[in-house]
Amino acid sequence: MSVINTNMSAIIATNAIIANDRAQETAMERLSTGLRINSAGDDAAGLAISLRMAAEVSGLQMATRNANDAISMLETAEGATREVSTALQRMRELAVQAASDTYSVRDRRALDLEYGQLMLEIQRIATQTTWNTKTLLNGANDLATAAVTSTTLDIQLGKGSNESMNVQIRSFDPRTAIRTNAVLEVVDLNTGLAVAGRTHNLPDLPGRPVSNSGTAGLDNAAATGTARGVVRSGNDNHNNVIANLRDTSDLETQAFGHAVLWVGDNAAGAGNRGAVGSNTAQRLNLTTRINASYALTNLDIAITAVSAERARYGAYIARFESAGDNLTNVARHQESSRSRIADADYAIETSELSRTTIIAQASTAMLAQANAAKQTVLTLLQ
Repeated sequence: MSVINTNMSAIIATNAIIANDRAQETAMERLSTGLRINSAGDDAAGLAISLRMAAEVSGLQMATRNANDAISMLETAEGATREVSTALQRMRELAVQAASDTYSVRDRRALDLEYGQLMLEIQRIATQTTWNTKTLLNGANDLATAAVTSTTLDIQLGKGSNESMNVQIRSFDPRTAIRTNAVLEVVDLNTGLAVAGRTHNLPDLPGRPVSNSGTAGLDNAAATGTARGVVRSGNDNHNNVIANLRDTSDLETQAFGHAVLWVGDNAAGAGNRGAVGSNTAQRLNLTTRINASYALTNLDIAITAVSAERARYGAYIARFESAGDNLTNVARHQESSRSRIADADYAIETSELSRTTIIAQASTAMLAQANAAKQTVLTLLQ
């Protein structure tokens, strides 16, 4: 058409340049940032999906760190309890030695000195072993009351608020393994005879099964049933009776099983046998053969229970290692999926940039041709 007010060829070329410039700018932006989605306008749905997946990936990565931190924490606790096991082994040796009548009262006093120091060391380990300012092995006990608790920790192992693992660390403070209705024998250091009014009362040997008759056992507590082989008494200073014939290991709050390491003292009278935190409770001692035999029985139980507790820490560690590996695997594959949505493919984007550059040159040339074509109208005016 021989018109000059509307140059359709130039309009077409101009629109092509504008569209191509937009595509070229997008390709340059993606190549500059490495991201396929730089704004919501690039891919609205993809932006929402990638941001959600990015949050999940970062949560999984932090959960992996939590698992590794938990492993370090448990290894700290297990290392400390290894020393507790070593101390208990030596205490048992001393108890075996003191349980023999080949030793005098003074000899047993000397043996009890080392026994007492080892007991204090177990107490120190329980109250001083910390991880990131947390005391791990004292069961959060302040010993102001007779209650025995355990340290319960929740380790976050997933991207969601309900994906955690519960870790329970029982108390290793020997003062929480107390039986208030047991009293130690006291003897005169010079004569070796039992002190009047301070005779021993150690009937409640732990581990005794319930009798078939269902009668009260040696703890002066009500019988819990008629089944054999069920430990009746609680392990700690609660002196609990087991309900519904449950094994005490399910209810224990300290690490020494149903062993007794501290007892009540009858110095204040039979009606006041003492409690944790009071002056009327005392540790087991080796000053008499009967006391040493009682200590030996309970140390055997304590060693077995502490070994089981340490094994539980090993099981926790194995689970955390498995959980960490799984979290890493999930995070890797989820990151791969997110990358396909949000990250720029340089092979594609460089090809796109080359294409738009060539088109930009061609469309500019065509715009020049479209403008030059209208110069022929001037020949009609000559």
